[in-house]
Amino acid sequence: MGRWVATIVSIGLVGATLAPVLRAPDDDGFPLSTFPMFATPRPAQVAMSYARGVTRDGRVRVLSPDHLGTGEVLQAFALIQRAVDRGESARLALCTAIAARVAADAADAADAADADVVEIRLVAGMHDAVDYLAHGAVGREVTWASCDVPRSSRSR
Repeated sequence: MGRWVATIVSIGLVGATLAPVLRAPDDDGFPLSTFPMFATPRPAQVAMSYARGVTRDGRVRVLSPDHLGTGEVLQAFALIQRAVDRGESARLALCTAIAARVAADAADAADAADADVVEIRLVAGMHDAVDYLAHGAVGREVTWASCDVPRSSRSR
């Protein structure tokens, strides 16, 4: 009887392993994933909105998700997208909140990487992902909102 059980279990496991072959390539599920997010071509052009810090001399500083009020990258992305979708007042409110966090961060640590940031911009960009990652080539950008970073000890 033990040999029959082993045979049935083996056939079941082989069937489960081969099941994804019979499904559509983007039909992801149990028991094995076809990983459709990696198995299908993606466009090289990427459109997204993001926040950035700008220094007095125009250099760009990358902001962390913490500056947006979360520790998670995808939540930060969702916060920006939600503000962009809700309109000008939501964009300005988010911009101001980010500016306050950047100012607080800079005040807490004099050597903070964002201590020289004087302006926050919410930007929508269209970039070629390969050119951006391989060569640093920035595509077309549009500023949705901008606001100054409040500093109590600096003069403009």
